[in-house]
Amino acid sequence: MTFYSFIDKHLLLPTADYLTGRDIASEWRFMQRAERLTTEQLKELQSKRLKTLIEHCYNNVPYYRNMFISLGLTPNDINSRDDLQKLPILTKQIVREHYEELKADNIAVYKVVTSSTGGSTGQPMKFIRNIESWNMQWASNFRAWEWYDFHLGEKILTLGGNSLVKKTKSPTRKDIFDRVIMRNLKRSSADVDDEAMLQHYEALMRYQPHALRGYASSLVIFARYIEKNKLPICPIKVILTTGEMLMPDYRLTLQRVFNCKVYDGYGAGDGGIGAMECELQDGLHISEERCVIEITDKEGNVLPDGQTGYVCTTDLGNFAFPFIRYHVGDMAYIKGEKCQCGRNSRVLGQVMGRAGRLMYSKQGVPISPTMLPIMLYRNNDYHNPTNAEIYNKIDKFQIRQDANGDIQILLKLRNLQESHEQFDYIIENYRNHFVGSEVELVFVDDIPLLPSGKEDYCISEYKIEKSK
Repeated sequence: MTFYSFIDKHLLLPTADYLTGRDIASEWRFMQRAERLTTEQLKELQSKRLKTLIEHCYNNVPYYRNMFISLGLTPNDINSRDDLQKLPILTKQIVREHYEELKADNIAVYKVVTSSTGGSTGQPMKFIRNIESWNMQWASNFRAWEWYDFHLGEKILTLGGNSLVKKTKSPTRKDIFDRVIMRNLKRSSADVDDEAMLQHYEALMRYQPHALRGYASSLVIFARYIEKNKLPICPIKVILTTGEMLMPDYRLTLQRVFNCKVYDGYGAGDGGIGAMECELQDGLHISEERCVIEITDKEGNVLPDGQTGYVCTTDLGNFAFPFIRYHVGDMAYIKGEKCQCGRNSRVLGQVMGRAGRLMYSKQGVPISPTMLPIMLYRNNDYHNPTNAEIYNKIDKFQIRQDANGDIQILLKLRNLQESHEQFDYIIENYRNHFVGSEVELVFVDDIPLLPSGKEDYCISEYKIEKSK
């Protein structure tokens, strides 16, 4: 640990928490202690937090209060994650239809932010988080980073879309937190042409970060540019991927180009998921203090360890807009054996369903699937409230690229009578990225599942060989 990291962890972060009303530092210390708990102690801790959440939902959240009454249940019937099976699952569609009822009656006592999912299943959704859930998210991240001998206060360069790199007109408290506490230099990966890659490279060499963080596909595009141009690079201690599935070939490319280990993380703001690889890289350790994860079938029945099913999560920190037994849209399995690292948290096997495949323009420019939902916003601006309002009128979407490289965008609107003209800008957004491709916008009554039964918003028949 560097001297700056020591001061950052023990002085700057607690001071920032005090000034902003957050409490990341104490939650981080708590999680570090909890890491040493036995399996039984960890489950007891999780159960205690779960019971507090359930009691709150029954007393303060109309949707859950009505649900408990209709099922003939009381909070005393839910004492551990095993009892959660008594409750039905929560879906994105239910969240959209019962948005107001899912707000806590006492939401005014919480410090909250309104967010929107990136649409990684083709179904955008807005939701609310309170600061406690945010505290847990960063505490679990910081704890995992120390497993890799990477510490808060060591420099980070982040490449990603709007979920990681937010555009703001003027500096916010979060910007100050990023630059001073995390020393995190953020760069948007929206543009992936050679000019943008050169600017990323120049920033990398100026900043000399200890870590790279971002979408796996965005980092791979950057790595391939460096490798293709035989550019020298500064020493990188670790690479931290998040936001999409880390393909095996992506990991190998990043390790080869940057000559360091790559560690994957799995998170979701909607549902409060946190799971990270440890130093042994044999699955993703669930942050049991932050969330309850079950693997279920489509109806919510819990599946045995080792069997792949739907990721069903309960956020133990979000009291303003609780997510209980929420199907986040991904599929995974829980490993039946403990990790050899000695930690007693359960371990997720491979997470499937998150976007991780590159599309290509006819010029051979790679485009990350994580950028495709961003192009559904006017001017690609994720944070403009008017743009977000239009985006949230979309119920489902699917982007298809045919064998010739042309693009078809399927939109299912929440209100099928909604004016179609207000979405015309989407065609221009896609033409700007898929230069030379024909772009068609099609409004449909529904978007069917794939033959496998899964949802996928990114389908391409365009062969990589043709794009080179």
